[in-house]
Amino acid sequence: MKRLPATVDDLRGLRAARWIRESTTGQFDRYGPEAQAELQDGSVARLGLVDTGAQWRIAHSGRTVYRSPAMAAMLEAAASGAFDVLLVGYVSRWQRNLRQTLNLLEDVLHPAGVAVWFCDEQILSSCERDWDQLVAEATDAERYSRRLSRRIREGYASKRAKQRDPGGRPPFGFRRDERKLLEPVPEQLDTVRKVFELAATRLTDREVADQTGLGLYTVRGMVNNPLYAGRLPDGSDAHWPPIIPREMWDDVQGVRETRRTRDGHPATHRTYALSMLQCSACGRRLIGDTGRYRHTEPCEAFIAAYHAPAKAIRGQHRRTPGHSYQAAEYEHVVGKILERVSLGAETIAEVMTGEATVGIDRFALARIERERADVLAAYRRHRDPVRLEAEMARLDEAEQSARSGAEDEGLDPAESVDFLRNLPALWEAAPNTRRALAESLFESVDVLGLDTMHVEPTPAAVRRGLAEAFRADELVMVGARGLEAEITS
Repeated sequence: MKRLPATVDDLRGLRAARWIRESTTGQFDRYGPEAQAELQDGSVARLGLVDTGAQWRIAHSGRTVYRSPAMAAMLEAAASGAFDVLLVGYVSRWQRNLRQTLNLLEDVLHPAGVAVWFCDEQILSSCERDWDQLVAEATDAERYSRRLSRRIREGYASKRAKQRDPGGRPPFGFRRDERKLLEPVPEQLDTVRKVFELAATRLTDREVADQTGLGLYTVRGMVNNPLYAGRLPDGSDAHWPPIIPREMWDDVQGVRETRRTRDGHPATHRTYALSMLQCSACGRRLIGDTGRYRHTEPCEAFIAAYHAPAKAIRGQHRRTPGHSYQAAEYEHVVGKILERVSLGAETIAEVMTGEATVGIDRFALARIERERADVLAAYRRHRDPVRLEAEMARLDEAEQSARSGAEDEGLDPAESVDFLRNLPALWEAAPNTRRALAESLFESVDVLGLDTMHVEPTPAAVRRGLAEAFRADELVMVGARGLEAEITS
C-alpha cells in the first residue's frame, strides 16, 4: 500500500483528481459546480498538486450517492492507482452519509493509497489531527439532510391532509394549476383511458407502450399509480374525480398481481455471472432479473426454441414461457463446460507453446480480485497492518502489470494445464465472484433458449488452451435438458 500523506506538506507533487456533486440536475445548471471547481483550482495551485484532469461530476442525492456509477468509477480508478488525492470542494458535496464516508475512506480509498482533501474546511482525510473535524463535518452534513427530509415529508403530509394533493412531479395526464395543485389535462385523458383499457385486456406494459406511443416506464408508472382512480397514495380521496372507473383500476391491479414475479419481500442483490450472455438469433443481451436471465424483447427464434419440460420447473414463468430461464440453468451449463475443459486439460500440454503475447491479462485481474478478498479476510483474523500493506502492495504491482499491456514472457504449459484443471472448483467455490472469472474466460456466450450454447473464449483463454481442452473431450451434450454446447477458437 502506498504511503498516505500525513500533513499538508506531503501533498506537494501528488496527482490530483476531482469530485463534483450536486443534489439535482437543476443545481448543476447553476453556479454550484463552478464554485466547487474554483476551490479545487485554488487547492491545486496552493498545495503544489499535479492536476491529472480526471474528474467525476454527478447530480445525485448525497445520502445514496455511494451507490452511483460515478462513485464506483472513481473508486475503481483509485484502486488502479490513477491518482493520489481526491479534491472535494465542500464536505457536504462529497456525500451526506457519515457511515459511508467512513467506510469508503477506511476500507477503499486509504488502503489504495488515496487521500481526500476537502477544500472548504482544509481537511485532509489521512491526517490524524483532522480526523475529529472530518467526522464532525460529515455528521453535520448528514444531520442537515435528515432534517430537510423530515421537513419535506411533513410538508407533503400537510398538503395531502388539507388540500388532498400528493405533491411532487405531475405524472402523465396531470399538470399543476395556478394554485400549484394537480389537475387533469383534458387533451391527454383519452390516452390515459386507452392505457388502462389495454392493460385490463392482459397486454404487457411493453405492448401497451407500443400501441399508445408512450414510453415503457411512463406506462409502467401509470398503471401502478392510484391518482388516475382519484385516490392518493395513502388510499384517501383526491380533490379531483376519478379519470378512470375504480372498477377498471382494480381489474388492472388484479391482472398485474397474477404476473408478479416477486413475493413481496425486498429484492436480494446478486451478481449475475454471465454479463456476456446474448441471443444467438438477434444478438440482444440477456439481462439478470430476479434470479433469471431474461430476453427483454424476445425475437421469434428465441421464443420458438422453448420446449415445455415434462415436469414443471420451479419458478418457470407460466405467463411468457420461453422469454427467460433460471440463472442457475445457464450457469450450470457453464459449469459443465468447465468440467469438460478440466477433463481435456491433461491432453493439450503439447499445444501450449509458451509464446510471448501482448495485452491486458484478464485472467490475472480475475485472480488478483480473488486474492484481494482472501487478504482482507485474513486481515480480519490476524489484524496485522504491516502484513496487510505488504500483501496489498504486491497485488497493486501485479494489477498494474496486468493492466499495462506489457509483454508477457510466455505461458508455462504446466501452469496452464493446472489452471484449466481447477476451473470447475473455481466456478463452484464462490458463486458471487463468478462474474470476474466468466469475463476472463468468455468473450461472448450465445444461446437459443436451452437448445444450444455457443461460447467464444477470450484471446487469453485461447492462449491457455481452453478451446482445445474442450474439444479433447468429445461430449458436448450438457445441462439438465441436453443442451448442445460448443466452443470456438
